[in-house]
Amino acid sequence: MAVKGTKITPMRVTPHNPSVKALRIVVSIGVFAACVAASYFAGGYQITQRQALQVNQQSAQQQKATAALTQEIIQLRTSVDIDRQTIEDLRQLVMTQKAQINAHERDLRVYKDLLSPIAKTNPLGISFGVFTVSPLKEVGHFNYSLTVQKLSTKDTDFNGFLEFRIIGKQGEKSLQLSLYQVSSQVTVPSIPLDFKYFHTLEGDLTLPVDFVPQTVELVVKSEDKRTLVTSELDWPASPYTPK
Repeated sequence: MAVKGTKITPMRVTPHNPSVKALRIVVSIGVFAACVAASYFAGGYQITQRQALQVNQQSAQQQKATAALTQEIIQLRTSVDIDRQTIEDLRQLVMTQKAQINAHERDLRVYKDLLSPIAKTNPLGISFGVFTVSPLKEVGHFNYSLTVQKLSTKDTDFNGFLEFRIIGKQGEKSLQLSLYQVSSQVTVPSIPLDFKYFHTLEGDLTLPVDFVPQTVELVVKSEDKRTLVTSELDWPASPYTPK
């Protein structure tokens, strides 16, 4: 019998099953653990993504800096190469001008001899023009050029011989080399000359190892082997400065 005024709470009777309750607890714990793990990995993934983005940005900046430095190095090397080439061009120009001045001075001396009333041993005014030597890439290899000219106005061909000797040192010893010994284009000690106004002798030569050339001795002789003119020229280029 119910007492009037008392609140009645509905109740349900459920069977007692410990295994179901334990399963529920295990499932709840599993779901919670999964949520925690998912949150952890999600946070780690975001951190990894941010770190990867930072690394990519830093890598891009480093690549830009490297490219800029590389370009600067290329520009510096180009500038150095240009400077070296300019210096070499100026050196070659100075050498050529010096050779031309020396040739003009030799011509002047020959002209004075031609005008001299004294008996002349060089009636046609045989003289040496510009003498140049250009080092090649291999050490000891050169390209040379020498002009033998006739200053006289006489319309007469000149026939004679040229002796070309290179004088220098090999170690502590003095050494003298004829052109035919160092150049494949020349095969005899006395080089035949046959010209009306001038004759240009040019080719390649190879000097022995450790040989340092100092001067070049030039002798022009007539057909009867009479010496007409002798000159000693400075070696115009360093043997260790390749072109």
